[in-house]
Amino acid sequence: MPSNSVSGFLPSRYGFHFANRWPSGPARIIELGPAHIPIGDVGRGLCGGMAFAARDRFDRHEGAPPQDAPPAPGEPLFKEIVDRQFASFGALFTVPIRFWLSAVASQAARDHDTVRDAWPAIRAGIDAGTPPMIGLVRLAGWNPLAPDFGHQVVAYRYDETATGVSIWIYDPNYPGNDDVRLAVTRHPDGSYAMAQSTGEPLLAILALPFSRPA
Repeated sequence: MPSNSVSGFLPSRYGFHFANRWPSGPARIIELGPAHIPIGDVGRGLCGGMAFAARDRFDRHEGAPPQDAPPAPGEPLFKEIVDRQFASFGALFTVPIRFWLSAVASQAARDHDTVRDAWPAIRAGIDAGTPPMIGLVRLAGWNPLAPDFGHQVVAYRYDETATGVSIWIYDPNYPGNDDVRLAVTRHPDGSYAMAQSTGEPLLAILALPFSRPA
């Protein structure tokens, strides 16, 4: 059965050695005269920024920095990850909108988007040697601010069988782990089951855009 991987990419090599756990605080502060306006809260996570920055390092053939604790606000690496977090939202905030649209859809629609749209794009990226960005829809519902609503990761390997596919990922929540996998399995009745090897719920997989740093 088909199997492929992005040559050289491993989470333990290009992923950060610290987990996606950040103390609450603004991602950015906009200064307008005497006013200081906080933007975002890094306590909700910076998975998109960490995923983008790991892919950047792979493109530059540059391993992850050695530090095993998240950088503090004001440090260059903190700014880099925050900048890439905003880039991971896509043009006109389209990525969070896609997460929300998937969350409010039916499970049948999420299965279709995963199998018919996301998986072919993910496979094509890996076959081309470029680790694709993917989104993991965790919760169903109308509240886009719910904790653990969605998550961004990097795919780098797949194994396909007659009944499904396993996709290996860099998950910023699991630093140094080269065996975090997603599984999509087709049942005899035509329905699908999705799971992550680390146990989190998984309702849908999205193929997400990637943009290189300016």
